[in-house]
Amino acid sequence: MSRRPRDDGKLTLFDACGMAIGGMVGGGIFAVLGEGVAQAGNAAFLAFALAGALAFVTGLSYARLTLSFDEPGGSFTFIEQVAGPAVAGTVSWFLILGYVFTLSLYAYTFGAYAAQLLGLGTMGGLLGAGVLAALAGLNLMGVRESGVAEDILVYGKLAILVGVSAIGLTQVRADEALPVLELPPGGVVAAAALLFVAYEGFQLLTYDYDDLEDHRRNLPRAIWISIPVVTLLYVLIAFVTTGSLTDQVIQQHGETILVFVAEPVVGRIGRVAVLVAAVFSTASAINATLFATGRLADRVGADGQLPALLVRWKRGGVPVLFVLAATCLAIAIQYFGRLHEITSFSSFVFLLVFATVNLAAVIHREFRGWGLVLPIVGAAGCAAAAVLLAASQYRESPELTWALVGTALVLLAVRAADLLVRGIGR
Repeated sequence: MSRRPRDDGKLTLFDACGMAIGGMVGGGIFAVLGEGVAQAGNAAFLAFALAGALAFVTGLSYARLTLSFDEPGGSFTFIEQVAGPAVAGTVSWFLILGYVFTLSLYAYTFGAYAAQLLGLGTMGGLLGAGVLAALAGLNLMGVRESGVAEDILVYGKLAILVGVSAIGLTQVRADEALPVLELPPGGVVAAAALLFVAYEGFQLLTYDYDDLEDHRRNLPRAIWISIPVVTLLYVLIAFVTTGSLTDQVIQQHGETILVFVAEPVVGRIGRVAVLVAAVFSTASAINATLFATGRLADRVGADGQLPALLVRWKRGGVPVLFVLAATCLAIAIQYFGRLHEITSFSSFVFLLVFATVNLAAVIHREFRGWGLVLPIVGAAGCAAAAVLLAASQYRESPELTWALVGTALVLLAVRAADLLVRGIGR
């Protein structure tokens, strides 16, 4: 979760881990747990483990590249150094689109949990739109959580999730947890690709690289700590969910399934605690993603890779027109889209971007000897998962798949026109 530094000007390793964990858990598990279980059944915990392993390898590439270039900026900086500004700008356009879909995913999930918490039934779409608009306004006013407040939020919701998992473990039954592979094994791999968006938040660390205390040491350490911690948490929650709840309950309440894990033991109090944690987590994730997207747009725009109109006018350090445009698009997507569709496209975009980052680590020789296998596996794994996800989505909904392909082609066409008009990349 992006934030301003503490009073001493630097974020500690504890803060950095909180930032990365908050960026991943912030909306991830609440948004995609039901989708993962629907795709992989009892083996959903294996899908989370597989996606986590791929995220960890990619995190190593992010850390090595950031230290090598010794500057913030994430994937845009890496690819710009390796392939030039035009290619980096094009990848960043897709990354920004991925962030917009991620905002939609978090807003959709916020609406689902908030509607249940407030007893507003079918008002989830309006609640999601409202939180997007409100947090966009706060970002444009320059309002952020303090470092202490964010630490409390991040580690507080982590404690709630661990507590829910511990309670759920007491309710696991063999007849629900077994057989592990109740669905075809291919569903585990397909689910891992679908769930990848739940791990994308670790990259927020690279945007705040200069704000980290002893950043050359603490950035990689934060990645080494945060991704395994989140992976273990996701695996535990997925196992507890499929092992303690019936298939009927999971199917009926897929969008807010986490609420029902602790309820049998602690009753309404546990249910309300999870609902409150979900609402705050998804709202916090929206805020962090909005700020990160605005910061990325500002960085890309500074290199002339975005239309100047979108990034010229700033307020609170954030490009106003860009944030407004991204927010309006996210509102429309979360209101008219379905959770599975939004999750699929978000994961697809991040898989492609992360494959590119791993490839940049290979080209730039960030790993030596046998270590070079890591970014190669990361690039190949992310690319293969993206293809698998697209194929799976096509089998389920060819019309939607073609709509998403059309969206990508339109983005490429606009980008090509932008380059041509401004003479960039010649």
